[in-house]
Amino acid sequence: MITRRGFWFLRHGQTDWNGSGRWQGQTDVPLNALGEAQARAAGPLLRGAGIEVICSSPLGRARRTADLVAATLGVPVFDIPGLLEMDVGPYEGRTEGHWLESWRADEAVPGIEPFPAFRRRIAAAINHALGHPGEVLVVAHGGVFWALERLCGRPGFTRLPNCAPARLTPAGATSWRLEISGLIE
Repeated sequence: MITRRGFWFLRHGQTDWNGSGRWQGQTDVPLNALGEAQARAAGPLLRGAGIEVICSSPLGRARRTADLVAATLGVPVFDIPGLLEMDVGPYEGRTEGHWLESWRADEAVPGIEPFPAFRRRIAAAINHALGHPGEVLVVAHGGVFWALERLCGRPGFTRLPNCAPARLTPAGATSWRLEISGLIE
């Protein structure tokens, strides 16, 4: 369960591995030139959101994105180790995803961090981030967003574009509203 408080989420900018469809997991792949540009462009998009603090995965692609956004917004960045991407073990650097649907269905996949354990880790990390006062932006990874969707009781798995700001807001007692770059779900 995550704290019922609205917050912003931003997936890191593109890397060369994103561009070639490779699973990155916890491999520390840097932003490419497009990813740097995406991160620079995200700052102005978030300027009017009232963000007071950024909480980031410590992986370089997320931290660099957070630092570029923070430079525009003039806010501090804090690393939260629990926001690391899922560990995809033997599939890091590879393109095959035959294991993904089983993993998303909470089935054990050898060598990959189990989805239930990943969700628990992400819930603890988000709750830590939301312990900061004021409006919070979380900068992390696509798999982290999948875990958030499940934690928020949302069906399906959104492929969140790199550096597309998303707003998660409690709606009612148990549901959440998701807004992605002007798209409301």
